[in-house]
Amino acid sequence: MFFRIQSLFLTIAAGLLVSMFFVPMIRFVGEDTVIHFVEVAAFKGFTLTTIFQLVCAVLSIVALVSFKNRIRQIRLCNLNTIILIAYQIVIAVYFFRRSSNVLGEDALFTVPCIFPVCAAILTFIAMRYVARDEAIVIASTRLRSGKRGHRSDRTSR
Repeated sequence: MFFRIQSLFLTIAAGLLVSMFFVPMIRFVGEDTVIHFVEVAAFKGFTLTTIFQLVCAVLSIVALVSFKNRIRQIRLCNLNTIILIAYQIVIAVYFFRRSSNVLGEDALFTVPCIFPVCAAILTFIAMRYVARDEAIVIASTRLRSGKRGHRSDRTSR
């Protein structure tokens, strides 16, 4: 499972997404107050981030462990990339609307808020490697099947 480079990319992406549950997501200027991701979900309007976070983390882990079915892994990676980009857009909307939000203008979003876009890039790269492996397997299967004028087919006639 971890002998392929795409498994490493998917592991890093899953680690980034799971780590978002435990790192501070918002800091306040001039205060020592830190709001973790779980506490951000308690604010009004942040339940969407909780849903995105859970779905993305689960999809990353499922894509990582479905290494035996490459087609499913490609589809899960595509779906997860799209959802991660949408999740990053939601975080950006909350960032730019923070003056009218419950948090106020003194709220600063921390570095882990860009983890979804990093995970999306890693997932996309992993999907490309999985697709490359699938193309190699299809080509080798086609060559082994002997459908394209194999010598044994010509001599047996």
